[in-house]
Amino acid sequence: MSTIDTVTKEFISDNEVFADIVNFLVFDGEKVVMPDSLVEMDSTSVVVPYGTDNSGTPVQKERDVVKNVTCKIFSDMVFAIVGIENQTNIHYAMPVRNMLYDALTYTGQVEKANKSYRKEKVKLSGEEFLSHFRKEDKLIPVITLVINFSPDKWDAPVTLYEMIDFKSERLKKFVSDYHINVIEPATLTKEQLKKFTTGFREVMECIKYSEDMLAMQQALSENERFKNLDRKTSNVMRYCSKLKIDFDSEEEVLDMCKAFEDYKKLGKSEGFEEGFEEGVEEGIEKGIEKGIEKGIAIGENKGLTRFASYLIKNNVSIEEIITQTGFSADEVMKIKESLS
Repeated sequence: MSTIDTVTKEFISDNEVFADIVNFLVFDGEKVVMPDSLVEMDSTSVVVPYGTDNSGTPVQKERDVVKNVTCKIFSDMVFAIVGIENQTNIHYAMPVRNMLYDALTYTGQVEKANKSYRKEKVKLSGEEFLSHFRKEDKLIPVITLVINFSPDKWDAPVTLYEMIDFKSERLKKFVSDYHINVIEPATLTKEQLKKFTTGFREVMECIKYSEDMLAMQQALSENERFKNLDRKTSNVMRYCSKLKIDFDSEEEVLDMCKAFEDYKKLGKSEGFEEGFEEGVEEGIEKGIEKGIEKGIAIGENKGLTRFASYLIKNNVSIEEIITQTGFSADEVMKIKESLS
């Protein structure tokens, strides 16, 4: 398992984060599912479909995280099995993949019921014996959710229908569709982000705005919780966002605001250093009188140009670039044109 898979799985496995996500998906952010009501399940499904005669072929699939969920809605206790699949890359066959996960989980429930009947020597009718399921039995609902840990919008199919070439619409009504549930930073609004109460909100915000420095800066200023991030949350930010931020490895509580400022300063200083070195070389090569001094001036200009290019690529406004670099609007536009 890769590092990014490990950190996302560890993060989502946390009961508080898991409950937060389920509450957002199913209950629009209302706190219905409590962390202490969640029970971890074996994420590996090994099923021999209706294979009590040992004639079936074992099917094994491993989910990222799956838990038993119990909650109270009005006066009723509600039970469900919820699986979460973490994706850092787009998966174009996700409806088929999730459909298989769900089918295996339902099949496992049928097999579990059948084993209990045999163990307790429950009397079954002929039809029930063949079905491995009694007429009055009910299955626990299974919900599978995909989390896209990428700033890129999910452009893959979200339904089975989107993957099928029907040729004739007359076939469609005879084929059952399957829909996947996706949470992704790119489409979450500010109002939706505020419905999350754990570090999952900050992770989604960091990934969402990681390619827009001004939006990232605004998110940091509006959300005080960025100043107190736990290790699991900051690890996901580090590996899933496009911000190459280094957090203090010794600290358990981390300040994203400070880390972001350090990141910006580092980007600016690296631009100056590279520009300075090139400028000195250029000054000497040209044999200009007082070449070193001239080289320094060239270096400073190149450093600013590199920094301006960096800001342009991160969608920073022209006004802000002028403020940060001291360039004129015309100079900024020339740099912008050179990048296109």
